Amino acid sequence: MDKKIEIRGCKNREELIKVVELCDKAFDKTPYEYFERHLLKDKTLSPDDTRVLLLNGEIISTVQVFPRKMYLESETVEFCGIGNVATHPEKRKMGYAELVMNDAIDYMNKLNARFSLLTTTINNYYEKFGYKTLTRELFFIENIIPIDHSEVRTFSFADDFERIKQIYELYNKNCVGPINRDNIYWSAQLEFSGEEKSLFLVYQTNHDITGYLRVSKENDKIKILEFAALSDCEKHFQQLLQSLAYRTGINKFEIFLSETEKLKLNADKYLKSIDSDLMILFLKNLKDDWYKEKLVRHNNITFWLSDFF
Repeated sequence: MDKKIEIRGCKNREELIKVVELCDKAFDKTPYEYFERHLLKDKTLSPDDTRVLLLNGEIISTVQVFPRKMYLESETVEFCGIGNVATHPEKRKMGYAELVMNDAIDYMNKLNARFSLLTTTINNYYEKFGYKTLTRELFFIENIIPIDHSEVRTFSFADDFERIKQIYELYNKNCVGPINRDNIYWSAQLEFSGEEKSLFLVYQTNHDITGYLRVSKENDKIKILEFAALSDCEKHFQQLLQSLAYRTGINKFEIFLSETEKLKLNADKYLKSIDSDLMILFLKNLKDDWYKEKLVRHNNITFWLSDFF
């Protein structure tokens, strides 16, 4: 039988569910719920943003495109993330992933995105599409003294959401990398972030929230997904960590910190390693070398793990 190949965006939720099932088959160590969150719960995306390759009418390869907006110092720029790149295990090494990746790049150019970002451990594969590796610093924090600070409590959506949005914007808007979040994105992100909701902690003094911390638990360590504070950043950070250690009994933390964040948190006292999982592709719409220089500079991007692409 002749092979009939069709490459396009998904048309409806039913096709998105088929993509969830495909990703679940392709990544046997990742829970089904993970793909369900990112493919079905992100209200900022359209079905068309999930690109698929159909072989004789069956979806066998996929790439998910995430149109986002990023703070780049005083500006906001449009970019696209790439994620959930998957091919049916029985159809690998036949060039299908390459075809759907090229389609995704064409799609991102049509969206007028300036550049594309992805995270991976197979950098060599994505280099053939033009992606370049960026370097970040991952910090390891241990020996935090558990303390139950009275200023720290659990986040309440009804009471705290508007204030948290303000703090996020004030803390991040002059950085390179944080997502510019509108209300629709915020609402979706709280659903797909994968955080431990009971450990979304806020720091409150004199009836006003001045900082917060969001995390996920992984066995015997905690990944810090996002932090922000209006002032005294190091103090806020330390006391939120101490409260986390008290509530969880866990004393190992990991966090990606850009050069900007390192200074705010006095992070050079922590152990660190160089991470090379983040890659960038400059698209046709990015003409200005000023942007490129900012984006490729070592450890210059602040990207909170509560976001996803």
